[in-house]
Amino acid sequence: MSPRQRRGLGAAVAVAAAAGVLLGVATWRSRMALPVSLRPPAAAVAPQFLAADGTPLSYSYRGTLNANATLPLWQVPPLLRQAFVSSEDKRFWRHGGADWVARFDALWDNLRAGHVVRGASTIGEQVVRILDPRPRGYWSHWMAGFDATRLLRSFGHAQVLEFYLNQVPYGARRRGVVQAARYYFGRDPGALDPAEQLALAVLVRSPSRYDPRRHPRALRRAVDQLAGRMQAAGTLSAVQADAARQAPITPGRQTLALDAGAFVVHAASRARALGRDAPIQRTTLDAPLQRFVQDALTRRRRLLAARGVANAAALVVDNRSGAVLAWAVAPQDGSFALDPVLSPRQPGSTLKPFVYGLAMQDLGWQPDTLLLDTPLAETVGPGVHRYRNYSGRNYGRVSLRYALANSLNIPAVRTAQAVGIGPIVDLLQQLGFRSLRHGADYYGPAIVLGDGAVSLYELVQGYATLARRGRWLPLHVLAGLPRPQPVPLLSPEVSSVLASILSDPDARAAEFGADSVLDLPYPTAVKTGTSSDYRDTWTVGFDSRYTVGVWMGRLAGGSTDGLTGSSGPAPVLREIFARLRRDAPYAGLWQDARLRLVPTCEWIGPPPCVRREDWRLPGASVAAPARTPTPAIARPLPGETLALDPRLPRQAQVYRFAIDLAGSVPRRVEWLLDGRDLPGGGDSMDWRITAGAHRLQARVWLRGAEAPRELGPVDFRVLGAGPASGAASAAR
Repeated sequence: MSPRQRRGLGAAVAVAAAAGVLLGVATWRSRMALPVSLRPPAAAVAPQFLAADGTPLSYSYRGTLNANATLPLWQVPPLLRQAFVSSEDKRFWRHGGADWVARFDALWDNLRAGHVVRGASTIGEQVVRILDPRPRGYWSHWMAGFDATRLLRSFGHAQVLEFYLNQVPYGARRRGVVQAARYYFGRDPGALDPAEQLALAVLVRSPSRYDPRRHPRALRRAVDQLAGRMQAAGTLSAVQADAARQAPITPGRQTLALDAGAFVVHAASRARALGRDAPIQRTTLDAPLQRFVQDALTRRRRLLAARGVANAAALVVDNRSGAVLAWAVAPQDGSFALDPVLSPRQPGSTLKPFVYGLAMQDLGWQPDTLLLDTPLAETVGPGVHRYRNYSGRNYGRVSLRYALANSLNIPAVRTAQAVGIGPIVDLLQQLGFRSLRHGADYYGPAIVLGDGAVSLYELVQGYATLARRGRWLPLHVLAGLPRPQPVPLLSPEVSSVLASILSDPDARAAEFGADSVLDLPYPTAVKTGTSSDYRDTWTVGFDSRYTVGVWMGRLAGGSTDGLTGSSGPAPVLREIFARLRRDAPYAGLWQDARLRLVPTCEWIGPPPCVRREDWRLPGASVAAPARTPTPAIARPLPGETLALDPRLPRQAQVYRFAIDLAGSVPRRVEWLLDGRDLPGGGDSMDWRITAGAHRLQARVWLRGAEAPRELGPVDFRVLGAGPASGAASAAR
């Protein structure tokens, strides 16, 4: 060898050595950080929530690892383990992580073909890619071999194989043999036929090419080929191989997870609060019912989106146990930070039954106790709030039954005034309305009209108490909990009367019309609610077995386009009850001549009940309202402030004084303003407005009475209209 050749050889060796050093340094610095364990601690695994029948709830397949549907290696069927080793890494138990023989064989085959026809990744190398995904390429393939060697040296072949079988990716984002078996065949791995077990090993190579639903023949050929290779290698006997070839490959019904993300969030919160840390948590949710309710709610919300409905929620509970059977929200956008089932909203008129129930229980009122539905107003600071019924009509003297059935506002406010705000708030808080966290001083009589926010969860829990004949139970979502004893809060007789009133379509006809959407085919107590400016719409109903609540509105704020409880959520409630009765026919009903199933008495549950011909509550006195209405000045109210309009001539500005006669018929009326008699008489009169402070009084001579009844005084004032106020008015 010449000196030049020796120098060239030395340079080549130096370059190769330098390259080797650089490769070694690069390889060392690119090493994967080994995990502490291939078995994550139980605390790091999110619990899996199941419906009552075992259906997974909102199972997510978007994670990088399968945290729940796993098996220890000893529980994986032996044939399945052998099939994976034979198909993916036949020398797995003999090499240390990288199969260099297989690599060179694959390289030679690829060079002869002129393109990549096969790979040579071992099971250990595939585990490395799962743990540390790198961009595909020669460098990542190089590093996978070294990292796999380190991985097997640290954890051993058995743990690496166990991890692989639980994490190997399939189609539809499934990972591991458990998820794959359920997805493709509708069963767990231990219940698969021999051919189906081999199919799981084949499918990992190309889930789309060998999908048993779309390409059953291609999968069959690949399974038979694998059985032949395993027989040739001695891992299968001739009998076993023949059994695998003869066994059917039958795609099964997919075990689909329920779309119940909001429910799972709440169930997880309850499990943490109760210290339940089991990896599998069974809940009370009824899987078929949940799917039905979710579909009905979603369809209705989409239909009403043009009318401003952005969000909706529905809740179905079992009255006997308090178990939540369905918990649906729409839209299902994946973010449940604000769950409409749990978000406090204005309840409209839905709290009225509880206030009337208190009046019957504490004051001795009867369903036929007469209440006044006449104009009612109260001062709010310098202004006036005038109560009105939804239709704008007043009906005069009405029975309690009529007032509740038609959801009249003015009689409800007068009832709240008679009962007292303290007892109302106390009862509602005992019923579980935790959103009403303030004391009685915070709320006024308008609490009966929705002046206080509550959640759908609380509302359904309260109505289920009425369905349970006044006995309160907390709702629950986790199965296997000890059942608490019911707490009696309203008497069975009062609850029975309330149920009878709310289930009578004839009683509500004045405000809701005949044959309204609330007239269900079976006896069902139904109450609607609509908050101010049509922001929230509610429908709640119950029978002897179930309570259902539906809410619609806009969580982000804003009003709907004139929707009410009847025109918005009520059709969903009808659908749900129709489904409940179709799937679980009720006992104890008889059929009348109109082919409608009705109960044997006028309450929708078993006795005690109150028949329509006997409205008297047992043990209750025949009492009139605690406050017997008397004539009073209705307009103006004490402290009211009026103002002259600068845009109108002074002589054209008139204000009408009015007296609420409370059903009385006067013989004569005299008016006095600032101590001077006013001309004219009657229960109302027009007065030409003048600025200043004023005092109004009236004398009323009632029929059969010798002396007049003095009304007032009522102090009020009228503001003058200066240039500034006139300019502002013109600008508006």
